[in-house]
Amino acid sequence: MVRKLPVKSASAGKLLFLVLIVLLNAALLFRLLWGAGSIYSWYALKEKQTEVSQELVALNEKRAALSREIRLLKTDPDYVEKVIRQRLNYVRKNEILYLFDKNRKGDNGTDKDTESKP
Repeated sequence: MVRKLPVKSASAGKLLFLVLIVLLNAALLFRLLWGAGSIYSWYALKEKQTEVSQELVALNEKRAALSREIRLLKTDPDYVEKVIRQRLNYVRKNEILYLFDKNRKGDNGTDKDTESKP
């Protein structure tokens, strides 16, 4: 009797091909989820973009405020006087300046504002 070996060999080849396809799909799925250029890295980049965009908005607002202040310092003498008086503690003639320390402690070591009254 003669056996038919090619039939068995063809099913083994199909099985080997199926296993290779499954392994290839698993590798591609792994790369899609966790590899370079994956969904995970895309999500991380999206979060970073949102964070940087918010920082850019804050910096633009700060830049605009500083531009306004520069314009006022160049053009408005009353504003210049106000800034000098506030930041440098300048006074006019016949004025008295009182400076209070916000962190000053009372006689018993507690804040004066938090002392209990009898």
